[in-house]
Amino acid sequence: MRLGLVGAGRWGKRYIATISAMENVRLVHLASTNPESASLVRPDCRLSRDWHELTTDKTLDGIILATPPATHAEMALEAIARGIPVLVEKPMTLSVNDAHAVVEQARRAGVLVMVDHTHLFSCAFRTLEARGASLGDLSRTRSSGGNWGPFRRDTPVLWDWGPHDVAMCLALFGATPLRVEARRASVAQSGEGTGEAIEIELGFGARRSAEIRISNIEDRKRRHIEATYTGGTLVYDDLAVHKLTFMRSPSSGTEVVPLDTSLPLTNVVSEFCRRIESGESSNPSLDLGLQVVEILVACEMQLVAANVRQAG
Repeated sequence: MRLGLVGAGRWGKRYIATISAMENVRLVHLASTNPESASLVRPDCRLSRDWHELTTDKTLDGIILATPPATHAEMALEAIARGIPVLVEKPMTLSVNDAHAVVEQARRAGVLVMVDHTHLFSCAFRTLEARGASLGDLSRTRSSGGNWGPFRRDTPVLWDWGPHDVAMCLALFGATPLRVEARRASVAQSGEGTGEAIEIELGFGARRSAEIRISNIEDRKRRHIEATYTGGTLVYDDLAVHKLTFMRSPSSGTEVVPLDTSLPLTNVVSEFCRRIESGESSNPSLDLGLQVVEILVACEMQLVAANVRQAG
């Protein structure tokens, strides 16, 4: 499998390392303006500064986009027009119109487009989904994601940390929320930039809800989701020694759930390659990517409106 990659920043470097450790998958073309690019890849990997050169590279089986979110729509649409399968980093786009355009063009052209909400591909989360299906109705999720920073000018915390938690909640409930509420819980200034904590609630009706907190002003890194079912509670903590635990009742004690050791990004790339090889042209992550964008835009509009009210 011959893959191209656009972007050799923080996340692009992770893709490079992941692909280099995989069998039967090679990174053969990298488009990047990173001056370190040549030292990051094998000598036989073609280097370009212009990402358009990847979409005209007929030797590629697929392209991965690890670039700032504002660039995703243009790049994905050009790859789709060329008939090249695309794996897009989260969030798929920053606007609902762009997200719809990618979905519609992918379907019309019959081209595979996947969106990488990385935690959905972790063994802990996938096991949580599978075990949760046997525990009855899901009534509530509570999640938190954050750290101190990063303070990105091009990607605010809502769009940086938010896609992960929103995607996990949507995947677990398997439904579109009937209610979306967002509020800015706190704001902090530092020498690195302005940070904030945002609280989101998604209502799925009949006392079913998701409570989310995302922040880039935390005292330590957090990536945690608790899912409460009729038959017990599952907790995925990506930073814990035991990433998935189960508690049947508050008095029953905690059970460690065994997991395999495959890495989320390896699972993402492997699934992308499998779907290319099998000739698939659709993937549920695309529709989920659109849903995530729609919800984040709704949250963004509420936060902007709150700012206007406070300023007035």
